Amino acid sequence: MTEELLIYAVGEESVADVVPDEIDGRAVRTVQCKPAAGLLQEMTKAVPDVVVMDVKCATGKSGSLDHVRGRYADLPVIVVGSRPATSTVVECLQKGAEDVVDLDAAAKSLPKKLLAAAERHRLAVQVKQLTDVYQRGGTLGELVGISPAMHDIYTRIKSICNTDAPVLVWGESGTGKELVARAVHMLSPRSDGAFVTVNCAAIPKDLLESELFGHEKGSFTSADRQHIGSCERAHGGTLFLDEISEMDLGLQSKLLRFLQNRSFSRVGGSENIEVDSRVISATNRDPLEEVEKGNLRDDLYYRLNVVPIYIPPLRERPEDIPVLAQHFLAMMGEKYSKYFWDFSPDAVRLLLRYPWPGNVRELRNTIERIVVLATTDRVTADMFPERVRSAAKGKVPALAVEEALACIQQALQARPLDVEESEEVIPFVEVERRAILGAISKCDGDISKAARKLGLSRATLYRKLEKYGVR
Repeated sequence: MTEELLIYAVGEESVADVVPDEIDGRAVRTVQCKPAAGLLQEMTKAVPDVVVMDVKCATGKSGSLDHVRGRYADLPVIVVGSRPATSTVVECLQKGAEDVVDLDAAAKSLPKKLLAAAERHRLAVQVKQLTDVYQRGGTLGELVGISPAMHDIYTRIKSICNTDAPVLVWGESGTGKELVARAVHMLSPRSDGAFVTVNCAAIPKDLLESELFGHEKGSFTSADRQHIGSCERAHGGTLFLDEISEMDLGLQSKLLRFLQNRSFSRVGGSENIEVDSRVISATNRDPLEEVEKGNLRDDLYYRLNVVPIYIPPLRERPEDIPVLAQHFLAMMGEKYSKYFWDFSPDAVRLLLRYPWPGNVRELRNTIERIVVLATTDRVTADMFPERVRSAAKGKVPALAVEEALACIQQALQARPLDVEESEEVIPFVEVERRAILGAISKCDGDISKAARKLGLSRATLYRKLEKYGVR
């Protein structure tokens, strides 16, 4: 965060005096605001990074703290006062203040608190922008992501879905290789056919041939009936071979003949069976390295790798982490009938700090655990498992924020797909009113669910309904 910090100082001039002109090399611009009305007027010009408020304004009749919290839920407010009583501190915190600082200690403690609060607020704003981009085109089938890497994958899938070219998907475990395969299948003319999955690593090698090609009754000791294999069941559809490099080299040779001839014989049988299916394979290792190691036949590799699709690990596309987390939060909320409206800024910082070695699968399981155990409607940092909290001790990686911001700005320049050409200029309040009423209608009148879909708290949604005269 290198740009200027904007701080609104509310109350006596002494409040502005305690705000430094520079914090950790970052310039600070302080705007003096009168309580309540003056503050809200300044808000219409620009929303600050932090509000510093006199304790009298926070607790007195002006209601300045209540006004800020009611209209800007994530905007941090730090209250300052001369030796505030414990009861006053409690009152301010209950009203939503970020912190309460004694004026006598402000010179030492306030700069760090301002910087930390500003970073959390800006991160919250960025996540809201990310969510907007995601809702406008951050999915393809069950795939979710707004990063350039994911959009490249979406583009490649769309370009090949109407062909039968073999596809090789590779990436670390948990990145979503099967979801890519399913997206190719569902967008193809074969979508009405079967999508048959074979995990080559999970089936013993002496049984894998039978799983792929089937067997005839009596072909081996336990073959008490005919078995139709995956290749045959995928006729007219798609065969997905996961962890292809784990397949025995002898069986790889038989698979290669199947791919070349589109025919095979069941184990113990002589009939030549022809099938029409698309083959998509996947591996969690670099396929060329597997060829060099002798784990994957080079001729099979070239046959499978007509269209390669690489899925980067989650740590290399950090801008996808918040939108994936929000997506899973909504999904698990529906599953367990628990409705949430967002993550706290500290929770988002935790999401970006943790390296997610298990990738999207680990993130999904983590969010599911949070939803199952949660008793509130907002996810906070303390709700994450200990492994996440203990492993995420550093600062938010600059790369995560910078890449996310670049992706946001690029995506926001694109016009939403559902916006119609029109010469009419619709007032913002009308756009907001229509969005709120539309969300409530789509959620069958469920206010909690509508609030979550809109990215609002229930209290904020109720206030807006009252504003527009909707009951």
